[in-house]
Amino acid sequence: MRKNRWIVRVLLIAMYAALLTMCQAQAEERTDLGYFTLVDEEDQVITMTGRELDPGDQYIAADNRLFEVVETKGDTVTVRFIETVKLPDVSYEPLAQVGAATEGEGVVAIYHTHNAESYIPSSGTESKDDGEGDILRVGEKLASALEEVGMTVYWSDNSHIPHDGQAYIRSRRTATELLTKRPDTLLDVHRDATPPEVYETEVEGVPMSKVRLVVGRQNQNRAANLEYAKRIKAVADDMYPGLVEGIFDAKGNYNQDLGPKTILLEFGAHTTSLEQAEQAAEYFAKVIPAAAGLTVSTKGEADRDIGGGASRALVWMIVVAAVLVTGFILISRGKIGSLTGFFRREAGLGQDDGDEDDGA
Repeated sequence: MRKNRWIVRVLLIAMYAALLTMCQAQAEERTDLGYFTLVDEEDQVITMTGRELDPGDQYIAADNRLFEVVETKGDTVTVRFIETVKLPDVSYEPLAQVGAATEGEGVVAIYHTHNAESYIPSSGTESKDDGEGDILRVGEKLASALEEVGMTVYWSDNSHIPHDGQAYIRSRRTATELLTKRPDTLLDVHRDATPPEVYETEVEGVPMSKVRLVVGRQNQNRAANLEYAKRIKAVADDMYPGLVEGIFDAKGNYNQDLGPKTILLEFGAHTTSLEQAEQAAEYFAKVIPAAAGLTVSTKGEADRDIGGGASRALVWMIVVAAVLVTGFILISRGKIGSLTGFFRREAGLGQDDGDEDDGA
């Protein structure tokens, strides 16, 4: 039965590698204070970001035009227009009532994978080595503003420094700890790295930073999380036009496999002031309850909008599980022992010493 044991080992290794890759495969962010400029095929600038992008990554711009990354050369990312995205229709929902504390009921969890991130205009540095970055103040402001509209909030200031490729693996422990509180939505609060004009805006005459949403396209909840991001943008566009810059659907996981309403939020850039980011957090706190369906008047529509994506995620998980279960059943019944030689020959591993013992 050496063949069967060999296949089991391969399957287990493949499963472990897939899980490890899922946790580690994040889009890298520049640390040189540089940025990438997204340019369409007509040489029009779409936006800028400090996030490295890969072919296939997509971006929904502020005007809801969907672009896909074609290639990156130097600091320029070429994108092509796909279509104009239709966001969920929230115009009929009584969003004006969302700010009432008597209507809001829900649980929100907030944490910071990159807790060293800071704002140069306010602190004189883009990052604080002690992990006490300005971004914590933004998360704290978001938490207090959510509590003011009736939400129960769990905010973590756990440190995950350094800001490297393993940060999301370290922050995953914080995220899973927060999940024990049974939050309705899980928010990872960051800031971007761009020139200041990318995130500058005024809402109701008040200067503040814009907010960008990031969805990781390498997780089984991607469809649900993308629908959630679209709903957040739809609600924000209705309540506070100009608050949301856009949505990245980019390479990575960002711990978003942990639930269908997990999202990464970027409040401004390192060139934004902390005050502008905090102001955005106050306004954004009134968007989240309606977008996540945490109020009486919005729950049904939110469940319908996001539920479709969650159903697709469930189908994906069922298919993967079915493949693995089928594989182990076939192994246990000796039905795929004959495939061992094929895989070994294709992999150039030669003949297993025990192959002749595994006949019928």
